[in-house]
Amino acid sequence: MPRRLPSHQITHAGHPVEVTYKDVRHLRLRVLPPNGRLAASVPFGVSEASLRAFIDNQGPWIAKAQQRVRMAQPVVEPLEDGGRARLWGQWREVRIIPGNRNQSRLVGDTIMLTGADQAARLRAIGTLHRSEMNAVLPGLLESWEPRIGKESGAVKLRRMTSRWGSCNTVSRAITLNTALAEHPPTALEYVLVHELVHLWERGHGAAFVARMDHHLPDWRARRAALRGRP
Repeated sequence: MPRRLPSHQITHAGHPVEVTYKDVRHLRLRVLPPNGRLAASVPFGVSEASLRAFIDNQGPWIAKAQQRVRMAQPVVEPLEDGGRARLWGQWREVRIIPGNRNQSRLVGDTIMLTGADQAARLRAIGTLHRSEMNAVLPGLLESWEPRIGKESGAVKLRRMTSRWGSCNTVSRAITLNTALAEHPPTALEYVLVHELVHLWERGHGAAFVARMDHHLPDWRARRAALRGRP
């Protein structure tokens, strides 16, 4: 059998599909925001022909899931003077301040941004998201690590396009999406607890669900509020 790349992309029935071969039992297909692209987790040994047949059988589900993802996307508003941006679930006024460096700060309920264009302003507000999350994470970790009975090796922040968080169960490093700062604080708490629970349970099986139910009974509602948004 020819050697396959662990991760690569194919095109099937007009759909670009990100294919990743993993040590999993079952073939899994996901529809990712913001444009509904497909991602497949494929067990080792499954042929590309079998993968393509699986995608064909999922046609109606793919169409509905792609529509749901597109409809769930928030309206993207330009960062301009007098505009608005979300921070911790609330819309804040945006004021653009002239300057040569990309900077951002919160003054009362107003986000002050310096940036020559949209790309620069997005980088600036990303810095604000990071600083806001860094301010609240120590308290959340202090509260939740003892309750869950596991400590993270490190907590990293970065902008991700297809997930809210991830956990490396070997290094115990947790990575959180900085876009969580756009949502209510309960969203950040949910994702952090979710990743901490992964230090006990690698998958999302019954044991994982039981721990989530015990520690955060409303976790399903918090998850639903984040569906389709990174």
